[in-house]
Amino acid sequence: MSILFFSIGLLFVSLISLAARAVLAIWIYKDAERRGMNPILWCLLVIFTSAIIVLLVYLFAKKPSLEPKKGLGLLITGCILTGLSFILSIFMLFGLFGSFLYEIQHNPDVYDNNYELYDDEFDGDDSGYEF
Repeated sequence: MSILFFSIGLLFVSLISLAARAVLAIWIYKDAERRGMNPILWCLLVIFTSAIIVLLVYLFAKKPSLEPKKGLGLLITGCILTGLSFILSIFMLFGLFGSFLYEIQHNPDVYDNNYELYDDEFDGDDSGYEF
């Protein structure tokens, strides 16, 4: 049952992460176009690399603009979605680890059947090598 919840959660986090990348790519494309920079390059960098790192580099490397600030809603939405997807992925990782520990504690027979101990065959002079 926990695998089902993990799969649904993973799909949800993936969709949020994809939406965050799309929103940030749209904002960077529009802003770079307005500032006379190469918008396609910046948009492709956001899509195919780390969106957070590219966003930080873009914010430091962008040219000044005389127009009033437009599209800040897209930037804020993209940052919120990126942070939300990061936090949810951390919770999912802890949830997966916790469910694995829960299964081991409450159903140990499933995980211990493959390990048999052979203490009866120990003769006291076992160095691990047979000559």
